[in-house]
Amino acid sequence: MDMLSKVKMAVKDSFIYSLGNISTKLIGLVLLPIYTTELTVAEYGMLGTLEITLQVLVVFFGFAIFQAFSRWYWDKDYRDKQKSLFFTSMVFVLASSLLMIGLFSIIARPFSAMLLGETQHAYLLILMVGDAALQVFTKMPRSLMKLQRRPLLFSILNIVKLVVTLLLTIYFVVDLQRGVAGIFEAQIIGFLVFFILLIPYIWKNTVFQFQLPVLKEMLNFSYPLMISSIGGVMFAVADKYAVRFVGGLQDIGIYSLGFKIANVLTVLVINSVMPALKPLKFRMMDQPGSRRFYSKIFTYTVFGFVFFVMGISFFGKELVVWLAKDSAYWSAYHLIPVLAFAQLFEIMRRSANFGLIIEKKTRIISKVMLSVAALNVVLNVGFIYLFDVMGAAVATLLSQGLFFFFIYRKAQLHYYIPYELKKVALLIGVVVVLTVIAYLINDIALLPRIGIKLLLIASLPFILYFLRFYEPVELEKLQGAWHK
Repeated sequence: MDMLSKVKMAVKDSFIYSLGNISTKLIGLVLLPIYTTELTVAEYGMLGTLEITLQVLVVFFGFAIFQAFSRWYWDKDYRDKQKSLFFTSMVFVLASSLLMIGLFSIIARPFSAMLLGETQHAYLLILMVGDAALQVFTKMPRSLMKLQRRPLLFSILNIVKLVVTLLLTIYFVVDLQRGVAGIFEAQIIGFLVFFILLIPYIWKNTVFQFQLPVLKEMLNFSYPLMISSIGGVMFAVADKYAVRFVGGLQDIGIYSLGFKIANVLTVLVINSVMPALKPLKFRMMDQPGSRRFYSKIFTYTVFGFVFFVMGISFFGKELVVWLAKDSAYWSAYHLIPVLAFAQLFEIMRRSANFGLIIEKKTRIISKVMLSVAALNVVLNVGFIYLFDVMGAAVATLLSQGLFFFFIYRKAQLHYYIPYELKKVALLIGVVVVLTVIAYLINDIALLPRIGIKLLLIASLPFILYFLRFYEPVELEKLQGAWHK
């Protein structure tokens, strides 16, 4: 199989995974018109605070064991133990999930007072922890489906969960007026349905043999990644916590809306493309031409991703006005382009750290992550004091850019890959100019505005052609695709 065929296979898997990822993360965006109608800005800020805390819990109690499982699953020395490795990992995450539920059941009231300002919200904390525990436990079978390249099964099960969660959320929030509690109750029931449907698949891939020595090796591998992941989540949520405690629930409500719209890029693209590419990258580790393959994958990933960045950035105002009926939310559209470009650096960083994963230098990832996460907190607090909510978006963009730079430098020292950074920089520069133009025309009439923005997006490939961005073989492929 040549390189382009492998890329096409990864793109196909990415598209199918994206359908499944909709049900995991995008439901909050689908339901935004209901949230912004039924919840006040402060209540929406409370929901945003609970959601980011949930992310921290999932990473901390997941111990990054699914990443170790992915690394061991295709190792030639353990291929005859794949089912017992899966069982061992499942037992571990079950124990971790139960520990999390027990711990936070005890401290729910004081933790509620610290996080949300009142002890009466302890029930919301319990629901959030239950949701987090189910996410941790179901992460292993979801990882296995990706490793086995079962994107269709992955998507079908997730879409079923989406439908169940969506219908129950509407019923609980609109009909029963359950508010934020109804949102989490619907998510918990959706995950329970998802798990029940997974039981036959889990059973088929399980051998009831606990591999304690291997688990110790996996934990030794995953521990730095867990620290890195915690730093990563803290890096991702520092802006929201800073807005919450420096500004207040009103500000976090505005920021959460802008972030949730921009975060569609992570949900639909990053969390679909990266899982699809990772197994393919691991299989290419020892093959001739692997480093050239990694380089082109990086360039193609950035090239494809910038179209999504432009789409979200250009039409941020239209999306906010359409999704949020209450004009109190509308100022969130100013944040979207900045947050979208921050995610561009995120996908670049996730691609660039692969050399460290190959060389098992996970401690380096952890150290860089923690350093940048600490810097991110400082930048967010300082920038929010100076520039209010926009300061959090700018701090996030700067932090993501620095994170990519440091990871790239470290990875190249240990596993050199000939990345096409000049071409990538040229691409990003053109996209920045087009985005500024699109932002400056936001005050003209709706229909001309939309038409101009669409023309700006369509102009990118042609501008790059005149700037000699493409290689001859790429131009041939593009011409062939155009004729088809």
